[in-house]
Amino acid sequence: MDKLDVVILAGGKGSRLYPLTKDIPKPLVKIGEIPVLGHIVKYFGYFGIKNIKILVGYKGDIIREYFKHNFNEMNIECIDTGEDSDTAERLWQVRKVVSDRFILSYSDVLSNINLHNEVSFHIKKGKVGTMGLVPLRTPYGVLSLDDNDIAVDYVEKPVFYDYWMNCGLFVFEKTLFDYWDWKNTDFSKGMLVKLAKLSQLSGYKHQGFWSGMDTIRENEILNELWKKNEAEWAVWK
Repeated sequence: MDKLDVVILAGGKGSRLYPLTKDIPKPLVKIGEIPVLGHIVKYFGYFGIKNIKILVGYKGDIIREYFKHNFNEMNIECIDTGEDSDTAERLWQVRKVVSDRFILSYSDVLSNINLHNEVSFHIKKGKVGTMGLVPLRTPYGVLSLDDNDIAVDYVEKPVFYDYWMNCGLFVFEKTLFDYWDWKNTDFSKGMLVKLAKLSQLSGYKHQGFWSGMDTIRENEILNELWKKNEAEWAVWK
């Protein structure tokens, strides 16, 4: 694991977390006394990762300053990939400096995925990429109807265990960059779709803890879990 690079996408503006992101970038919004990005770095450190490349953009200088004073035991590099770049553009810029096999992570998702198991799964499948997956969930209520459009059941914010969604944690081979012209293509709508159609993307299913931190309410929930010592993502504690 110590030979793998972790690439963390941390260049977004986090508009849905405003006003928490008024003066700081989204990855530095705190859970407890630690920025969410700090939680993520601690997670990777727990699994023996030493080399982390953080792709910054919006208020990237603040993220860089944070890592000047924290996690000095790790090799963390903040790479400016542009304030308005999309995911594909950011990744394309570091194609020559990542390890032959690397991990890609969003900067606003937390989980207790066993990273050793996901990497082993990826190697066994022998594909260009592996996407971490969690059961599909929705923030909406779902009504089940019979043939006469009469309700038979209602579930608030259900989890669909027969469907799987992207959890923001990938393992890739560097050959990924041979498959696409990243300069002109969206990552999710372009690259992932192409890999899937070429049968070059495997899916690692995780049924443990996972949460995004994309809204004020999600940040509140994560802080509540942290205060109650129920932070399942903190495998490093």
